[in-house]
Amino acid sequence: MQLRPYQNELFLSIRDSIRGGIKNPLVVSPTGSGKTATFCYIAHRTSQAGNRVLILVHRSELVFQTSETLKKFQVDHGIIQAGITPDPSKLVQIAMVQTASRRLQSIAPPSLIITDECHHSAAGSYRAILTAFPDAASVGFTATPVRLDGKGLGDYFGKIIIGQTVEWLIQNGHLVRPKYYSLPSPSELSKVKTVRGDYSAEQSAAIMDTVSVTSDAVAQYNKICPGTKAVAFCINIAHAEHVADQFTRSGIPAGVIHGGLKNDERKKIVQDLTDGKLKVMTSVDVVSEGFDLPSAETAILLRPTKSLGLHLQQIGRILRPWDGKTAYVLDNVRNLNRHGIAEEEREWTLDGVDKQSKNSEALGMKQCKQCFCLHKPAPQCPECGYEYEIAKYEPEAKMEVDLVEFRTKPLNKLLEHCKTKKDLYQIQKARGYKSGWVWHMAKELNLK
Repeated sequence: MQLRPYQNELFLSIRDSIRGGIKNPLVVSPTGSGKTATFCYIAHRTSQAGNRVLILVHRSELVFQTSETLKKFQVDHGIIQAGITPDPSKLVQIAMVQTASRRLQSIAPPSLIITDECHHSAAGSYRAILTAFPDAASVGFTATPVRLDGKGLGDYFGKIIIGQTVEWLIQNGHLVRPKYYSLPSPSELSKVKTVRGDYSAEQSAAIMDTVSVTSDAVAQYNKICPGTKAVAFCINIAHAEHVADQFTRSGIPAGVIHGGLKNDERKKIVQDLTDGKLKVMTSVDVVSEGFDLPSAETAILLRPTKSLGLHLQQIGRILRPWDGKTAYVLDNVRNLNRHGIAEEEREWTLDGVDKQSKNSEALGMKQCKQCFCLHKPAPQCPECGYEYEIAKYEPEAKMEVDLVEFRTKPLNKLLEHCKTKKDLYQIQKARGYKSGWVWHMAKELNLK
């Protein structure tokens, strides 16, 4: 197995960073760009030199995915996970973070620690492992280098290395460009409380987990992308079960995947979706990060979130290429309006990103009034052909304004001669005062 050229460039940048004295670089590369292949290659090269590597992941699916990729590079490795017999003789170890944090005394000190989905690095289990091996170089990989609160990862990494953008990967055939559809009006989330940086799951579910909302989601799926393999991102297990049940009752076979299922059960649900036995898989957290599911064509967003990282991770699940694939994002909670589309260029830094609310106009997108498709500005919708009305230009009425000499007279002298608001407007314009100045001065001077 060989790296793609852009993956090899990342490898060289990481190597140069460590050789240059920055032993804890943060690598940012979009979902679907092949981060697993890149860091497995790094593990391969490091172990070839006789050095130990510890790869940290946070889900059992990622253990399997990483193991399979290491095999492609012919890297013999051990696994540190509950229920699996460890083999400490192997130079490369894949470790579930939760398990490794409890077995620190039995882990041979590595020369290199690789952290997948490293935006979780602030968690105590990660910090315990990194602190236990202070002499190891530490490389973090993520598509979204930002925590839920918008803060960056500068406390944990010394340099940021940026890979290719989503737009570049799409243009070069490594990802699929999705079609976006969003609600035409604001969702009812203004009064939902924030808990630990995100919308309250309980209050969000009260709004989203209803027959009417779920029926709308089913109807939009049938209207926009019927028959596609879809992943619906839900708020909690009950919500996921209700959504799956509604799809199934509508003649669309659906299954549920969540962290409470056994590994074999989760694998079967994923395989059934891949084989076409299921058309919809409803998920609670499991599929949001690092989950390789290239056959999935549609992301149904039913979980509102304030997390830019979670939003991009969810969309990223359906961007990997697949034969004849067209990707769709059906946003039922207006996450697109909060955080933007996957292709939007973002200036990632170790300090985080701006979390100000956005809207489709600010993001340079236009929403069709007929089919609700989000697209780049154009005279007509690229999906349904709806033609937008062109606003007629009507020049503003001109105001007769006399010039006033301000340089030689102080403001208080000028105000003495003001009889109407029109006089104040002349001063405001000449001196560049804000619009509220006229209102305040008119009130002070008792002008009508």
